[in-house]
Amino acid sequence: MNNITRYISAPLLSTLLLTGCSQKSSDAEKDQSNIAKESLATVAINADESYAAQADSIEQQEANAPTNPLKNAYFGETHMHTTYSLDAYIGGNRMSPRDSLQFAQGMEKMINGQPQKLHRPLDFAATTDHAEYIGEMYTNLNEEAPGHDNAQLVELRGLDKYEDQMAWFVKYVIKSNRGTTPQHPAFFNGEESVKSAWQVITEATKSEYKPGVFTTLAAFEWSGAPTGGNLHRNIIFRDMVLPEKPVSYIDVNREEGLWNWMREQEKKGSTLLAIPHNSNASKLMMFNPNDSTGKAITTEYAQLRNHFERLIEMMQIKGNSEVHRKFWPADEFADFENADSLANYSKRVMDKRNFVRWGVIEGLKYTQELGVNPYKLGFAGGTDNHNGQMSDVAEDNFVGGHGVADDSIALRRTGVVPEWLSARDESIGSITGVWAEKNTRGAIWDAMYNRETFVTSGPRIQVRLFGG
Repeated sequence: MNNITRYISAPLLSTLLLTGCSQKSSDAEKDQSNIAKESLATVAINADESYAAQADSIEQQEANAPTNPLKNAYFGETHMHTTYSLDAYIGGNRMSPRDSLQFAQGMEKMINGQPQKLHRPLDFAATTDHAEYIGEMYTNLNEEAPGHDNAQLVELRGLDKYEDQMAWFVKYVIKSNRGTTPQHPAFFNGEESVKSAWQVITEATKSEYKPGVFTTLAAFEWSGAPTGGNLHRNIIFRDMVLPEKPVSYIDVNREEGLWNWMREQEKKGSTLLAIPHNSNASKLMMFNPNDSTGKAITTEYAQLRNHFERLIEMMQIKGNSEVHRKFWPADEFADFENADSLANYSKRVMDKRNFVRWGVIEGLKYTQELGVNPYKLGFAGGTDNHNGQMSDVAEDNFVGGHGVADDSIALRRTGVVPEWLSARDESIGSITGVWAEKNTRGAIWDAMYNRETFVTSGPRIQVRLFGG
């Protein structure tokens, strides 16, 4: 599919399509204990009876999965957080990675204290917990983990007031992670805790994979935010050839460092890509004509970015990153989910150069100047839901996306997602569609890499565009 044709065709569809686009302490401790037991247990495959025959290897199951050479449209989630994301935990998320993958398959789970269930199960999903602080969360969630009784973690587990939770979040997460040299907090217990958390996440990915029925993808989020400019990327793996642990913004604090880390993983046998999101909050850094050192981007930079960043996320809870009504007034659909209140935090401004439409046009210039386009992008969608609920994008089913920050109708009208935006500016998010021959890891990932994707704001319309 020709990327330019797909992009230009977008406005014709954008009414539906955005292309490219409080518990008490005892109860909380009980929840944490249950999560800890699950995390430390051997996770068994819990398939439907019709899929219960596990005698075949995963490779055989993938080979036997229903195949359509003309390709089918499959829908899924590539951006969602579980209780292993510190900010999600503070908001009340007690959904484990396995819980979230089961929710994606249609199982009912408790969200914000009430039962919640997708109207329609997904075809594929990835949990993308922040690589930053997953070690700290492993220590916090597992009683047997060294450091579990740290005073600051005891304090965290005892927080039951919204104001206290948000103050804790700003103190230990925001102030560090939006600086130029982020650091682990004092209650970090070392790299082994990061490896243990990653193992919990990847074991859930393995256990819930049902080739031909439901695909799970190993993934995490690298949450770079120098000076508060959003450079976050979701890292998606094609198979289970994985590193011992994910890389975080604390390890490498700019995108070039992330790509170099990804290149090292390729040398070790991994196959992976990165999906940026929220360019709308990037403070001119997502499509900057200069690299992180201030020098004009080079052919090597463009090649590396083109190789690893095949897609970009067009919309999620924190707004639409494709266009804005202020900069494309002739586009009658450019006022959809603009999230203006992003500019109220972290000294952000609404600028045309933060939006994907501007970026892909700039990319054409680089094709002529450098011989390669760093912004030759396909489009993906996600929710960035921090309640653990995968692609819960039905308008009649929305219960918020950031725990105690927006868990009531009143808060969704008047509240704030801390240091991000007004809750009334939240979108429900979007969903990614991919065209693949079968519903398996390799086929779904290959569709993403080949940019055979589309995005809707929720409805599962099947959009296929051709150009040459």
